[in-house]
Amino acid sequence: MIYCLFLIYEPVNLEKSLLRLHRFLTSSGKKAKILVINNGEQIHSSSLNNIEFIPGDNRYFEFSGWQAGKQYLEKNYTLQDGDLFCFANDTYDKNHYFSRLTAWLYNLKSKQAAKRQRGFILGRVDSRNTEYKVDKLPLSKWISSYFFVLDYTAFQALVFLNTRLCSAVKEVTDESIYFDQTVVDTPMQEHINSWLRPTGKGWYRAHSSDNDVIRNKSVAILHEKYLSAVLMARNIEFIHVYSGRIGRIVHKFDKRVQRFRLRYRKPS
Repeated sequence: MIYCLFLIYEPVNLEKSLLRLHRFLTSSGKKAKILVINNGEQIHSSSLNNIEFIPGDNRYFEFSGWQAGKQYLEKNYTLQDGDLFCFANDTYDKNHYFSRLTAWLYNLKSKQAAKRQRGFILGRVDSRNTEYKVDKLPLSKWISSYFFVLDYTAFQALVFLNTRLCSAVKEVTDESIYFDQTVVDTPMQEHINSWLRPTGKGWYRAHSSDNDVIRNKSVAILHEKYLSAVLMARNIEFIHVYSGRIGRIVHKFDKRVQRFRLRYRKPS
């Protein structure tokens, strides 16, 4: 069985996203169950089978929502070795282009990994030559949390929330983000500032965003990094879905299509 925990806020095309997820999950040959975690205020429904909606938890964004979904899954389903788990949020096919080639790569690499060993996570892996520390756990790579697949061993090792991270941002100004240095080391502070408070153009419309938005985004980034740091400490193997020659070609194709979509997207 493959379980998908799909976290949503207010996706514009929920049925389309669910159809794409369902095709991806069932193309692996496994039975599939999609658990839709609603972190928004709207009530959603679907005409598709094997879809279940549950209320989320938006206190700490998708990470508290996924924690609620993980607990629900463990309480209400009989999970076992051989099961796979897919985590996705509603940006996976909106801010990214999730092509059928990418779906094929995920299925291929998850099957290969399941034959080799227990304990893996598969997704877009970002690596750096710098070692960072989040709550004293080191990491030099992390999984992008908008979409990833893992086996039962890695699923059991997941830690989505850390209360120390929730209060680690001490101050946000228009120029910088200041952290608790006992929780977030200097390289990680510099990394987050380079994204959210850059000297140049930056990311996430950083210079025009409200300071509370930047604070919340900083906490979310810390939790994404911490999730990977915990898995690394527990010897979970990280597999980059776009590794290898074919992976690089697929990634380049997806990026070009996404740039085209963004260029000609109709304003909402």
